Amino acid sequence: MDARDLIENLKAELTCSICLGCITDPVTVKCGHSFCTGCLLQCKEEDDETFTCPECRGVIRHSDLVPNKQLQNLSITGKRLRSHLLQSMVGLTTCDEHGEKEKFFCEEDQRLLCDSCLLAPEHKNHHVLPLETATDKCKDKLQETRNILEKKELGFKTALEKVRRRKTRCKEDTYDLKQSVISEYGKMHQFLWDEEHEYLKRLDQESRDNLVKLEERKAELSQQIQNLQRMIVEIQENLDKAPLEVLQDMTGTLEKNEECLLQKPELPSLGWSTYSITALREMLMSFQRDITFDPESANPHLTLSEDLKKVKYGSVPQDLPNNKERFDYVLAVLGAQTFTSGKHYWEVEVGEKTEWELGICKDSVSRKGQLSSSSEDGILYEFDIYQGDPLLGANI
Repeated sequence: MDARDLIENLKAELTCSICLGCITDPVTVKCGHSFCTGCLLQCKEEDDETFTCPECRGVIRHSDLVPNKQLQNLSITGKRLRSHLLQSMVGLTTCDEHGEKEKFFCEEDQRLLCDSCLLAPEHKNHHVLPLETATDKCKDKLQETRNILEKKELGFKTALEKVRRRKTRCKEDTYDLKQSVISEYGKMHQFLWDEEHEYLKRLDQESRDNLVKLEERKAELSQQIQNLQRMIVEIQENLDKAPLEVLQDMTGTLEKNEECLLQKPELPSLGWSTYSITALREMLMSFQRDITFDPESANPHLTLSEDLKKVKYGSVPQDLPNNKERFDYVLAVLGAQTFTSGKHYWEVEVGEKTEWELGICKDSVSRKGQLSSSSEDGILYEFDIYQGDPLLGANI
């Protein structure tokens, strides 16, 4: 190994793999690698307890950093020796072919030349410079490149610092936003709890009022039953009397109990108030589905509107093809939309008929003959809907 290789090896040993410069204020970690203290600390996040070695990716703790004074002294000495050794090497190199000192440098061939090499035909039109001039020119280029790299390094360090600040700011913003969401939803929760409390309070009062009505009506019905029983006993007694007494007392008995004969066992009308529930409709609307009827499944007695959203019963059946999808006995029609999972909401308005049956079924539901409310026949859910009751939807 020649002197130049030895110098380059020494330079490599004293180079920080992070900044690629001569190692300064070196520290050695437990995996054996050494770096500039400042360069290594830049690899550590501010709030992280551990980080990784840039060479082997081993885990490093701050307590693992050991200052290396010997390497620091060797770095200073090597830096001083390197320039002297390189200068002395200029006088030591000789041309292997001619045995003369190599004092020139050919830029085309990138090699050192002696006086005899300079006169050779192969270098006649080449750009040849004195060795010192070529070295200075090379140093100028390297210094220019170094300056550009240092500026870029500064730019990347600035960007890295900005990223670190943004990371910290992101965590702070996330915390602030979470607190804001918790606070705002907390207000909504409190509002809903208060509304729920008032709603239940009103329902409790209406329940008490209805129970009072029922208790009063219960007492009235009990009294009416007693009156009817007394009338029955009185009539029975008259029936057991002699014929003349029966005839004489009949008119008076009937007149006296005429009021009881006119009474009917009426049930009290219970009143329940309805109150709007905050955002309930808005929540339901997020699951709303636009349902239309499937004309191929409609029983011939059912007539559909043009928009396929209304159905009307007719006593005279329509002349329709008896396809396999059509209900032939049950007065039914299916929706055109199908669902396999999820939450779905729709509204059904019933007409003047007092009772409807609405539900959800499988595609395999039997279309011919009677149906039973059995899953074997394809019925999943079925509801009896009376006039005024809404059907909201289903969770499949």
